[in-house]
Amino acid sequence: MKNIFFFLYLYCFINPSLSNEKEVIVNDVLINKNLIQYIKNEVKKEGIDITEDMEKNIIKRLIDLELVYQQAKTDGLTSQLEFLSKSELAFKELIYTTYLQKFIRENKVSKKDIKKSYDDFISSFKEKEYRASHILVRTKNQAVDIIESLKRGGDFNELAKLNSIDKGSRTNGGDLGWFSPQDMVESFSIAIKNLIPNEITDKPVQSQFGWHIIKLKKVKPTTPPSLDEKIEDIKNMLKKSKLKKYLDDLRLTADIKN
Repeated sequence: MKNIFFFLYLYCFINPSLSNEKEVIVNDVLINKNLIQYIKNEVKKEGIDITEDMEKNIIKRLIDLELVYQQAKTDGLTSQLEFLSKSELAFKELIYTTYLQKFIRENKVSKKDIKKSYDDFISSFKEKEYRASHILVRTKNQAVDIIESLKRGGDFNELAKLNSIDKGSRTNGGDLGWFSPQDMVESFSIAIKNLIPNEITDKPVQSQFGWHIIKLKKVKPTTPPSLDEKIEDIKNMLKKSKLKKYLDDLRLTADIKN
């Protein structure tokens, strides 16, 4: 549906030019030559060569669109309020996207802005990695009993091997290796951040997997990503920031009543 609207907009709003395309007439209506050329150019941008059969298919598609458009107009569809609203919205969305793409092309993100953004990111980077073990059980009561056993001197590794339902870590005494908090479910991440090395949670921690008893082993600073690793994220963030400022400025200078 979007493609049909898109072609109709182009049909209605692109002015005829001195294109070399041959004339295509449907019920005395001349199909805009620029429209044929536009489609061919878009196909070429994808690295596809236009063959004679492909050009025939493009023209056939435009003829079908024109025929349906004419019939819809005859049936009164194009004058219905819902259709007009959809058309206006889709047309304005097209303008919005195209214009903002043009704005970004004309207001490129500078190397200086990228460097400053990366330096700010590094100066505030305080991510840490954690190494921990856990015992995962199905019920809270079982988790409480294991915590009581640990307080009486029970061995964490042995209790994990005997009780944990996490098959991936059970054989290693519950060891989860090194991880970032964002790699874990929220309740687990919150709990791990509140522990110090060699400390065990004094209460069971619930997640969708069951009930965890967690032992923090070590904490170390995370090595921040390099500029090369981060550059695309920074560019996208700066582009969004430019667009937001531009739209905010338009609103501030506009006479808006609502």
